[in-house]
Amino acid sequence: MTIARWTPPVAPTRQEQFILKRLGRVRKLLGFLRLHRHELFDAAFQDDLAAMYRTTGAGKEARPPAMLAMAMLVQGYLGISDAEMIELTVLDLRVQMVLGCLGAEEPPFSQGVLQEFRERLIAANLDRRVLERTVELAKATQAFDHRKLPKTLRVAIDSSPLEGAGRVEDTFNLLAHAARNVLRCAAGLLGWTDEQVCREAGIPLLLESSIKRALDIDWNDAVEKTEAITTFWLGQITNQTLAHMIEPRSPPSRIAHP
Repeated sequence: MTIARWTPPVAPTRQEQFILKRLGRVRKLLGFLRLHRHELFDAAFQDDLAAMYRTTGAGKEARPPAMLAMAMLVQGYLGISDAEMIELTVLDLRVQMVLGCLGAEEPPFSQGVLQEFRERLIAANLDRRVLERTVELAKATQAFDHRKLPKTLRVAIDSSPLEGAGRVEDTFNLLAHAARNVLRCAAGLLGWTDEQVCREAGIPLLLESSIKRALDIDWNDAVEKTEAITTFWLGQITNQTLAHMIEPRSPPSRIAHP
């Protein structure tokens, strides 16, 4: 598989200069990302991103990882779904400018590609690094108030795209992703496997990769959808279920006595 590097122009074009001026008061981070993308995704960091992919030569040619990482930053900042992000790559000049695809009439990547990349980024523990580098660069250049990042970017990303899910992912699967994070913490505290925690807590649905697929219903049928919501609730996919399991137990010795 060939891992392409992202090498958009550094100097803004006349059209980009016009767009940047319009970003002087609103959506300032987009202007910051355009002007400093070559520093944010320098050669060394692009090498780290490329290392997430196998280099056997097999598989389809990957989209430049740095471009996809930038798309995730923009998506988190704007607080939009995967579906809308894809649409903005052809409808929004600001987004096109940041991604280096001004004038594009077709999306530079698909929803599936964005979702797969997100999962790969999280698995490699590079999602946090993207955020950290953004904050570090904002501080170093003083071109953007880094103190605004926790409100405008980090919270949005932490609660959805970067550490979350995929193609909009719907509420059911988004909640399941969040519940699995709690589950993993509970498993670590109890010294159990994820499967043990799910079985004991009565939430076997969390063992499935997709809650919606596991429920196996017609999601266009209002009655079946209501029944699915009931099933979802009765399955007690909540933090409270796991909290009750942990509360009466003493933590493992390695945690109780550091």
